[in-house]
Amino acid sequence: MLTLEFKGKPFVYPKPSSLIELLLETRVHPRESKMALVLDSFAGSGTTAHAVLSANKKDGGSRKFILVETEAYADTITAERVRRVIEGMPKAKDAVLKKGLGGSFSYCELGDPIDLEKFFAGKGAPSYEQVARYVIYTATGASVGKVPIEPKRDWFIGEAGGYRIHLIYKPDIAFMRSNDAALTMILAAQISKSAGEKPVLVYAAQKFMGQAELTKLGITFCQLPYSVYRILGDAPDAA
Repeated sequence: MLTLEFKGKPFVYPKPSSLIELLLETRVHPRESKMALVLDSFAGSGTTAHAVLSANKKDGGSRKFILVETEAYADTITAERVRRVIEGMPKAKDAVLKKGLGGSFSYCELGDPIDLEKFFAGKGAPSYEQVARYVIYTATGASVGKVPIEPKRDWFIGEAGGYRIHLIYKPDIAFMRSNDAALTMILAAQISKSAGEKPVLVYAAQKFMGQAELTKLGITFCQLPYSVYRILGDAPDAA
């Protein structure tokens, strides 16, 4: 087992949070130290987050941290430690830790991977909700709180980046290869009427009219799976 010395005393891993604090103080430029963004790709028990929060508590800094942990204990150990040092641990020996270091953090989990290319090749079927969130974020860089779990009658999934967004999709390869998965002029007219003056993005496997006709209706067609792209140029002002 590896043994190192810190402040003249030996320690055996796991490393103390005070060591990370020292590194923040001595290895980051003084002008940037209090607002540093610290990345730990192997978060383990959350020592780095503990150190960042402690440093902020001591000098009023606004340091931020990003922790990445792929093991099953990410929530029960890594994130739980961060929660406790923020909120306080009544049984801690350290008086500051008893009251808590303050601060906040967001805990996120990766969802199932989405590979529309594989799906259209007949391998795997991401859910409607998954594709809806993927389309919205990829197209506009924004996210929405709720999206439909199942498709609505007009395939509307939400508003983001100043656009109304529709997704003609079902996790069924036979459907996606059929004419039912196409944007028709009748459907386009209905979508345009519902949108009013707002620009619209429609994601579908195919369409039965030209983009010139859709442009008159305020609609931009994006073909699945190839055109799941971020909208270029200035986004329209959101209402």
